Amino acid sequence: MQVVPVEEPQRYGVVVGVTEQPAPASGVVVGVLTEQPGGRGSVESLGRWKEKRSDSAMPIKLRAVEDTETMVRVGFGKLVDELVQNGASGGILAVRGGSPGWCNVSWSASPDDTSYQRHGSVDGTASTKHGNVRFADFEGVVDDLGSENRMAVYRVTLPSGGLDRWKWAGRPPPPAPADLYTGPRGDGLLSTEEISGDYSAPCICGGDPPFPIFCNSMTVVPLGADTIETWRTGCCFLPPLMIAPIAQGWVWTRKPGTNAFLNGQRAAPMHFSTTFSADGTARATQRCGSFKKRPGSQKRAFQKVETRDLAGKWCGLGFVPFVPYWPFSHIKCTTKRALDEDRYAESGLACVLCLPIPISATRTRQYVNGHPTNGFAGGSLNDNDPNLVDQWHRDPGCAAGCAGLPFSDEVGPWPFFAKKVG
Repeated sequence: MQVVPVEEPQRYGVVVGVTEQPAPASGVVVGVLTEQPGGRGSVESLGRWKEKRSDSAMPIKLRAVEDTETMVRVGFGKLVDELVQNGASGGILAVRGGSPGWCNVSWSASPDDTSYQRHGSVDGTASTKHGNVRFADFEGVVDDLGSENRMAVYRVTLPSGGLDRWKWAGRPPPPAPADLYTGPRGDGLLSTEEISGDYSAPCICGGDPPFPIFCNSMTVVPLGADTIETWRTGCCFLPPLMIAPIAQGWVWTRKPGTNAFLNGQRAAPMHFSTTFSADGTARATQRCGSFKKRPGSQKRAFQKVETRDLAGKWCGLGFVPFVPYWPFSHIKCTTKRALDEDRYAESGLACVLCLPIPISATRTRQYVNGHPTNGFAGGSLNDNDPNLVDQWHRDPGCAAGCAGLPFSDEVGPWPFFAKKVG
């Protein structure tokens, strides 16, 4: 069942009220709902506190080398889960970030925990505001992510009226209606609705150094005025060095004042900007080759994949594209179980070189500017993996992404594909 407008004429680029109906209308953001009113919790800054790499004041429970915001949200959600389980009213969240892209996250489900004070406070505790992580059911913001030897500490208090168990506590507030608008613009730029559709390209170049990718297909859907989600497939063919199928989802963000969209996703085999034109051409500006919108292509709207629909048995293949390393490709058979609307648990086995490797990980939906995507981040093997692996879902029965080898901490540009089989 999909969420679509009711009793509205077909309109492009208009955000309307939603309820359940069998099919979506064109040009409407599907699956994005407004939060219901109710009591809210709070996030209160307790300032910066000294930290030592060799002697952490609080146990480090999450380590991330990329996508700091997602990991802060994951840590926040885990803290709230523990608070609910323990019947506690509040707890402590601590974030220590270093060079761009990495951070350590700690938390305590005890409201009276003062272990973060063990190494002393920072003189002149003015925080460096370089974050804007907000939560749907909580007032306040995580706007300081700390530094290499400094923790930014927050007190988290649960809403007095409780929480909806099917709602992930780490999700952002819903975007404003204006942020969901995808229709015609007044600045002369192409709208994301005009860009949306199905594209193809006989051959493009990707990677660094560039390598040829043949039989390319790309679907573009809007996530607001300046953001799009894409699903791409192709085949890397450079014998005898590389032969591999490729599939991946990405979120691209508009370069201000242009029709170029920047691909900054981690673990992507191709990092570049793509410029869209009114004639239906999409050209990768740092690489060779162009996509062309397919004849008869229709405008597309975002379709949110529900975690309930992902539940079941999955089988997939992690493919190493370098021909001499094909034996290190691995098969995965797992079971997915929905935890809430933005998280699912995945457990099962991977097999590489005939060796079984257990998998037990939680995957969490990624949000961009408050908008849900169909990308889910989580550790490759378990929740302690420092690198996140993206699984993008084209629909409830097909997933793909980039992963590393099952026994490696490196994410790597290795394509992964999976199908729901039961």
